[in-house]
Amino acid sequence: MEMVLWVILIHAVELLGIGIYLLIRKNSILEKTIVEQQQFMDAMGVLISNSEEKLRELDQTGALQSDDEIGHFFRNLKEIQNIIGEFNSYRK
Repeated sequence: MEMVLWVILIHAVELLGIGIYLLIRKNSILEKTIVEQQQFMDAMGVLISNSEEKLRELDQTGALQSDDEIGHFFRNLKEIQNIIGEFNSYRK
């Protein structure tokens, strides 16, 4: 009877060890994914800031404020940039 309990205990410890190893490996993969996503979001934040700055410069000169298609496109682009800028500032 004692021998059966030892065998069961040894197998339970083996299964517990395998489960812990798999959880640690999964956690490591998820941490790497989070780091990659954070780097991507940081790069996008810089790109958003740079484009927002450039649009402000163009807006100050008033060169694209005409009533033709370019002016309409520029106004829509400014609206899109404002929405993206709000998202970027919310994320920080």
